[in-house]
Amino acid sequence: MGIADIKLDQYRIFYRVAACGSFTGAAEELFLTQSAVSQAVKNLEEALGTQLFVRGKRGVSLTQDGEVMFRYVSNAMVLLEQAGSQLSKMQSLETGELRIGVGDTIAKHLLLPVLERFSRAYPGIELRILNRVSRETIDLLRSGHIDLAIVNMPLDDSGVYKVGEMPVNDCFVAGTEYAKKLTGRKLSFEELAIHQLILLETKTNSRRLLDNFFSERRIFLRPGIELGNHDLMIDFAEANLGIACVVEQFAAEAIRQGRVVKLDTEPLPPRSIGVFTLRSHVTPAARALLDMADIDMMR
Repeated sequence: MGIADIKLDQYRIFYRVAACGSFTGAAEELFLTQSAVSQAVKNLEEALGTQLFVRGKRGVSLTQDGEVMFRYVSNAMVLLEQAGSQLSKMQSLETGELRIGVGDTIAKHLLLPVLERFSRAYPGIELRILNRVSRETIDLLRSGHIDLAIVNMPLDDSGVYKVGEMPVNDCFVAGTEYAKKLTGRKLSFEELAIHQLILLETKTNSRRLLDNFFSERRIFLRPGIELGNHDLMIDFAEANLGIACVVEQFAAEAIRQGRVVKLDTEPLPPRSIGVFTLRSHVTPAARALLDMADIDMMR
């Protein structure tokens, strides 16, 4: 048996024997038999090739080599106790860190209200938020820079785990003046395509999904306005500059306030916002956040 074969329990037993000054006391504290304690110490001494204790009738005392070992083992035990305490605090959400990657629109309409409540409920959890488009967010997750990726689906999710999902649906909206000539009838996709369209830029996942959906029907979208922000599309539509394709759930307030009008069109395919982790295990902090966001956890 060599040093590489020494088990952590042997160091722990050595530490208790040295602290108690006897095999009997250490055995009682560790709920072991005295013979088991004696054998563990003997095995440790053999592996190290030195004597750690001087045995006497009144107990044991450390040799010079034992004193050296005790200093190092004592420091190690303190670190292990601190690690256990830290993990316990992380499990109970007293402390820790939660790193999230998310896009503009999802951050504002879905994540931000939840983060405010989460921060009040768990002030010991440090939040780190990285704002990226969906593909870049997944890249951050794969590289280990974030714990949670909240992105528009579908996407290439190889190497990551989907742990939550929230369904959303897209719709077309226009300003009140622009919508006047379009209301009262259901608009076909072909008719929509000939209007001035306000769409997200092509690098976004939701735009690629929209383009693919229309191209499958041999309809090719040529938007006059391409923007990088969902809410900005609503503003442009409100200014009667064209028809915008938006997430209905995130445009609900603007529609309710009458800033824009939801157009009656053929339905767009349903999609989801997905929550991904690098591993199948979800940390307690991440689980608490998802519970607050009311995002369905995958079983």
